Amino acid sequence: MEWWISVLMAIGGYLLGMAFAGSFIGRKWMGTVDVFLHKLFKKEVTTSKYLVWKHFYCIDNPPKPRNLVYPNKLVDMVLSKLV
Repeated sequence: MEWWISVLMAIGGYLLGMAFAGSFIGRKWMGTVDVFLHKLFKKEVTTSKYLVWKHFYCIDNPPKPRNLVYPNKLVDMVLSKLV
């Protein structure tokens, strides 16, 4: 029974290590793939997704959501000017 715990700890350590490495080493690559998949499957881009792509993944020119391209509320107008 003890070897099950060792196997589970090894798998958990591997997955945790891959998540840690992917979040720091490959941020721009992960963001580029995410933008590509959104364009490929024609998914709607949200404001939060746009901000994550621009500021966390450091994508130079990510696609903007509709409410930032054509703002109709005051909050959207202010946000589109700031971003």
